[in-house]
Amino acid sequence: MTGDVRLSVLGSVFSVPGAADDLARWRSQWSRCLAADGATPVERVRPADQEDPDRLDYSLASALTMAGIQQAAGSRLMLHACGAADPATGDVAVLVAASGTGKTTAAHRLCGAAGFGYVTDETVSIGEGLDVLPYPKPLSVVIATDDPGHKSQHGPDELGLAPCPPDPHATRFVLLQRDAAAGDPVTLEQLPLLDGLLELIPHTSALPAMPQPLWTLASAVAATGGVWRLHYREIDDAAGTVREALRARPTEPAHLQHHGAMGADTVPDRYFRLPEPPGDERDDETGRLDDRETAESLETPGLVRRTPYTDAVSIDGEVLLLVGASPVRLSGLGATIWVQSAEDTPLEELVGACVAEHGDHPDAAGLVRAAVRSMRDHGVLDGAPAGAVTQSASRGTSSSSRPAI
Repeated sequence: MTGDVRLSVLGSVFSVPGAADDLARWRSQWSRCLAADGATPVERVRPADQEDPDRLDYSLASALTMAGIQQAAGSRLMLHACGAADPATGDVAVLVAASGTGKTTAAHRLCGAAGFGYVTDETVSIGEGLDVLPYPKPLSVVIATDDPGHKSQHGPDELGLAPCPPDPHATRFVLLQRDAAAGDPVTLEQLPLLDGLLELIPHTSALPAMPQPLWTLASAVAATGGVWRLHYREIDDAAGTVREALRARPTEPAHLQHHGAMGADTVPDRYFRLPEPPGDERDDETGRLDDRETAESLETPGLVRRTPYTDAVSIDGEVLLLVGASPVRLSGLGATIWVQSAEDTPLEELVGACVAEHGDHPDAAGLVRAAVRSMRDHGVLDGAPAGAVTQSASRGTSSSSRPAI
């Protein structure tokens, strides 16, 4: 006999068909994700064919998580993380880590004996107001260490995990780092905001699908007091530290500025090119350009302009770009040049802006030219040849006509 079970995953309802024995097992494992009576599924999800029930169940968990992420893409911020909530306040510690490095163990220990509410061991979904959507899926536990992909599924009810409290909300973003030696104390260190964002981005799901991806992530993290790294040996020993972190007041937020997105359709055709890493054109010993460097790449453009990007934020004088799904960090002259290059900008104007921002230098023009060439090599800037300066300037590209950034 066959039928189906309907499960609520990351805000969407899915129908899972199966044999009677499989359905009974899934209802037990997914007891906290059972959809309400009469809920209409958006999609039917099937696990991969597997003879081993454990492999079948793990395949289902992976398929459901992926389907839920795809349905929620662009509407919520999602991180590959364990969520543990203070049962009294609903404050959620978003404990971020790569697969196989401690998320499930943290969920099991913190939401078991330590008394935190179980939010998820896989994907923390965060809304605009920092609300968290619980995803209390079964925990995937490795059966044998020599085969980390062979996992059994254990529902939170089976494991006795505390339920997620009402109205959970993200309060701390914490990177799990299980690197302490035996006897070392548990420590929690705060990272500079931009450093922390760069570490979080690889653990996000469908981030570029958000309307303002970097701004959404940076604002959420800044509002909760930044990114922290938890150094520990056994997560049981860190429960008190996590609890104290949730109850601590947020630190002074960094200065954030949003630059919005610039797509290819807003840039003249002559500026659009795909980002490419710099080639190996320099001699390893002298650092000089060899004969393979083309005349075009040697030329410093007369007008400079940003290339298309997905989103950008300034953080305490630095700039973080998202180009497609890839983050790019700009500091010093690079940040100043990029901020000033929202439209066609003469090179001499960029030199003046850099001198005003960073102070004068005997070779200010040379340093700016070198920075521009490097940023062009990395696909962050593009520009028109020097001969186009006069013609373009006559169209009104002086600093007084450009909008303030």
